[in-house]
Amino acid sequence: MKKKIIALIMNCVLTVGLLTGCGSNQKEEAGAGAGTAEEEVTEKNAPEQTSGEERSGSADAAFKYGFISWGTADEHGRTLNAAVKWAVDAAGGEVVTDGSAISAESTVAAAENLIQSGCNMISFCTYAGEASVAQISKLCQENGVYWTMWDTTIADPDIAAMIAEDPYYVGSTSEDNYTAGYNTLKSLAEAGASNIILIKYGVNIPTCDDRCKGAYAAAEDLGVNIVYEIVTPEDYKKATQDALVAYPDTDAVLLTGSGSNTTSVVAAFQEAGKEKFYIGAFDYFDQMGECLKDGELTVINGGHMVTGTFSALMAINAFQGNPLSDEKIKVIIPYLTLTSYEDYELYKKYASENAAYTSQELQACIKADNPELTIDSFQEFIGKWSIEDIQARRSE
Repeated sequence: MKKKIIALIMNCVLTVGLLTGCGSNQKEEAGAGAGTAEEEVTEKNAPEQTSGEERSGSADAAFKYGFISWGTADEHGRTLNAAVKWAVDAAGGEVVTDGSAISAESTVAAAENLIQSGCNMISFCTYAGEASVAQISKLCQENGVYWTMWDTTIADPDIAAMIAEDPYYVGSTSEDNYTAGYNTLKSLAEAGASNIILIKYGVNIPTCDDRCKGAYAAAEDLGVNIVYEIVTPEDYKKATQDALVAYPDTDAVLLTGSGSNTTSVVAAFQEAGKEKFYIGAFDYFDQMGECLKDGELTVINGGHMVTGTFSALMAINAFQGNPLSDEKIKVIIPYLTLTSYEDYELYKKYASENAAYTSQELQACIKADNPELTIDSFQEFIGKWSIEDIQARRSE
């Protein structure tokens, strides 16, 4: 077992290579939304509101909810921040955001910033490494601030043991990344791919590692080849071009994160004279609709902006004195998997350009409004997240 100090040092060293994680092109977005300021959310992204008189719960005390991300310049970051606001608005609170977190150090600084601004709760993701967790836990305990992690799985056992003893730590949200990695490579194979390059967006990041493990398992089961693995490339296009020279039979790429680099991978295939190729990716990006329409993108997983929504609801319940569990919570959130332009249009209509949940639906996830809520019913509600579920609820 690695010692805690070694794990923390390694995570700090790896920070630079991890800035493409969690689906954002963070080098371009650094500073986007930086500082502590309430994010603007367009009216079409705002959920249907319920007045204070109509709420049945007793949680009338105002609160500030602090949310930490890398910014809002891309599709993933923009929808992520909007989806947090759905939950906080439903509970009658105020969202304060810091979009400057592009490293472990800046994540800690963002937490300090939000706590100093008076936030009663904060939430962050460890896409820049786990080195931030111990310091944020200490900050929250010192200031009596509840906290959660969104889109996060903790790999270091010492850190996991430490936060298990933190009375202000509520829990985390994450996805079943092993299964998602398996199914994404399966989609590529079913489409016709046989020789695949795997591109990792980070090192020693459980989210990325689990996606890769699933992909390798699928390759073995389905009899296709992962011919080469690229790790945290500085230039996705050049790295893909070099790999295509070394492995000319390559006909597919699986991006385990940072889906915004799909366009660079497409350009590499096209300039290599490849007319037919297959790309699978994680994390939505602004050009994905056109890539799906043109057949350049075979499958993409994303729509996990609600990882922030449900992290917020977990923290709000605890802050209001109604924790969903006596234990630390870990809930699994499905991806929205798009395999066609039609899927993309449904996503845009029902989730990206409009609120996927109404305030009433989210209030059912707050015990002050719904005393019958349990951790099991909370997870059951979350587990329904899909294009089909959104479409069914919005068309009622």
